[in-house]
Amino acid sequence: MKRKSVHMLLGISLMIAVSGCGSPQKVTVQTPAGQHEQQQPPAGEPAETKEDVLEQFKLLASQAKDAEETIRFLDDNMPQTTPEQADRLILELEHFYDRYLPSLNDNFDTMLSKPETAQKMNEIGYPMNVDNIKGDDTLKQWLLDQMAGGLALGNTEGMFYWKVDYKKLQRYSRYVSGDIRSYLALKAMDSEKNYIEDGAIAVSREELGNRILKAEYYLVEHPQGLRAKEVLQMYKSYLDTYLTDFRYDAVDDRTLKLLPDVKKSYRTFVSDHPESKTAIIVEKYLDAINRNNDVIYEQGTGGMQGPLKKDIQSFWDSIDLKVNSLFVS
Repeated sequence: MKRKSVHMLLGISLMIAVSGCGSPQKVTVQTPAGQHEQQQPPAGEPAETKEDVLEQFKLLASQAKDAEETIRFLDDNMPQTTPEQADRLILELEHFYDRYLPSLNDNFDTMLSKPETAQKMNEIGYPMNVDNIKGDDTLKQWLLDQMAGGLALGNTEGMFYWKVDYKKLQRYSRYVSGDIRSYLALKAMDSEKNYIEDGAIAVSREELGNRILKAEYYLVEHPQGLRAKEVLQMYKSYLDTYLTDFRYDAVDDRTLKLLPDVKKSYRTFVSDHPESKTAIIVEKYLDAINRNNDVIYEQGTGGMQGPLKKDIQSFWDSIDLKVNSLFVS
């Protein structure tokens, strides 16, 4: 027993002596089999769970000082996500923008209230190009930083504002499901060009008809989609504008009849897309127009335009219900 104790004391003394002199030695510690602290995921599976990625992004979005931080996170993490994860990240990004944009635009309005800033913004021109700004690198860089955050400049009646640049967000289409891919494509069209400006249709009726069909495609293919409610409202807005926006270029001021080109566009839509649900509504509208010999409005006093013809008014009032009957189960 004494001999064992002596050996143990000598061993301890040697260990103390080694650790106390010279430069410290690098030691590699191997974890015993079955005692690994963290299991590596099988090859081909994302390293983090959906909850991990989403919670990280939610935390980041709640603390982010600018939108660029959120885009950097998505750029870094999207390639490792499943389509379901990627869908949820896009939805969380939209929630971030919903919170972020009001305050950003308030600050932007304050900036634009300064004459020198407003003057520099006028240098952007149309189509808008930030590179046209000269002599104010601070403003130019600030604008570029917002764009790097997935935002785009909008301009309505000379007033600048920030909006989500869905065309840029389509860079994530390769990672998301068909549901959100279709949604992003639909939103990108509006992001690039508003379909209505200054109270009138800003695209051709053919282009607006194309947007209606894309919205219908989403609703048919993804009736329980993550953005089905939002797309249904988009569809209703498109269709309402398509069928009822007659303020400037659709009705003859003298006869109060629908212009032949507009009626022809409706007929062409029905003939080109007979299997679409929208064609059902447009065809019924054509029936009402035909019953009134193409006259849309009653004659008013003094040569002024009067109220809508009864059949036309009844149809306009029923558009929302007609849409619901076709798309809402």
